[in-house]
Amino acid sequence: MGQYPDGLRGPLIINDPETPFKDLYDEELVLTVSDWYHDEMPGLLKFFISRFNPTGAEPVPKSALLNETQNLHVKLQPGRRYLFRMINIGAFAGQYVWFEGHNVTILEIDGVYTRPTEASMIYLSAAQRYSFIITARDDSSANFPFMASMDTVRLPPGRWSWILLTLGSGSVRPAPRRFELECDGMACVRLKEAPTRARGSI
Repeated sequence: MGQYPDGLRGPLIINDPETPFKDLYDEELVLTVSDWYHDEMPGLLKFFISRFNPTGAEPVPKSALLNETQNLHVKLQPGRRYLFRMINIGAFAGQYVWFEGHNVTILEIDGVYTRPTEASMIYLSAAQRYSFIITARDDSSANFPFMASMDTVRLPPGRWSWILLTLGSGSVRPAPRRFELECDGMACVRLKEAPTRARGSI
């Protein structure tokens, strides 16, 4: 654990000049998904290995982050093809991820090229990597949220984050409605509407 969950981390991308998919996309973006502990590792590790934790229960993260922040905005041009390189740089939690209104075409998993496969949702374990293509919808009248939800099998429900995909020139549009979700396996249930907010952009 150590300094890694406390923030000493980041993506390292090695581009293959001979990639067989170089003609399938127009632009490349890097996204990280991670978990975040609200306490630093020295104190969490001390309790983890102490006699006060007889079951050996691992410390549980408190938040989900995207590019090390929450409520990130990504501006896309309608109709343009984007290669997303996504990495789960979290310490513990797996993440379900999906783009509202868009499917993804998976090209690579953990550095291994795959046959292009379309999916509506992907799952990233800690340290797992995916490369996939998204073709932005040819519609700049709305924004589309990208959702990342922590795997709740070993965690309490309700830990999730989101990116707002802004299509078009980047002009301000009403944010999509935000909902709290509860996920069981690959199925997510909408619980209730929650207020929207924004704190970052790329």
